[in-house]
Amino acid sequence: MKFRQLMRATENKYNRLLANLVLLYIIYPFLVYLPLGDLLIFLFFSLSLIIAVYQIDRSKLALRYNIGLFLIALLLRAFSRIIPIYSDFNRWFDLSSTLISLAFISLCVYSILRELIIAEQVTSDIIKGGICVYFLLGFFWASAYSIVQIFDPDAFSSAAKTVNQADIIHFSFTTLATVGYGDIVPTSKIARVLANLEGMTGVLYPAVFIARLVSLHNGR
Repeated sequence: MKFRQLMRATENKYNRLLANLVLLYIIYPFLVYLPLGDLLIFLFFSLSLIIAVYQIDRSKLALRYNIGLFLIALLLRAFSRIIPIYSDFNRWFDLSSTLISLAFISLCVYSILRELIIAEQVTSDIIKGGICVYFLLGFFWASAYSIVQIFDPDAFSSAAKTVNQADIIHFSFTTLATVGYGDIVPTSKIARVLANLEGMTGVLYPAVFIARLVSLHNGR
């Protein structure tokens, strides 16, 4: 009985997506140090978003388009990690795959927000969808910081001297939550601007989302 309930719960698009996002956030610092950890993370994250978008829109054309983009990004990322080529080419491969990741995240956020806007009543599904958007925003800004770091490796400073992708994820979510530990600091102008924008997003999104929930509840 409990197994059936668990399977039924994972069939819900937001249950599955939220579980995947939380799991990814927890295991990211450990996987990123593996030889092919970056590829495993990208594979898991991208497939989670593709499945979520398809479950929301049910568009087979969009599904084919997303899978095509995913395969291109996966090949680019594999080339930059496995094939020993010039570092300049690696940088452009990383940039292209990160831009595709940003496109995936943006599409997923748009699809979820569209459902939240047209919703007529407060449900657990709506709440879980809103939480998914919050996690996706953290990964979105982390991808944006990664692009900055591709062109400027010194865009962020840390007591550990080197700032890797796990550190970027940590910085993104602490900025989104407006915690600001100060262990990682943006040093370039564009990194500071992005950090400020993420901080404002972290304040405004929960306020707007809660206001939407209250509006739906009062409109019943």
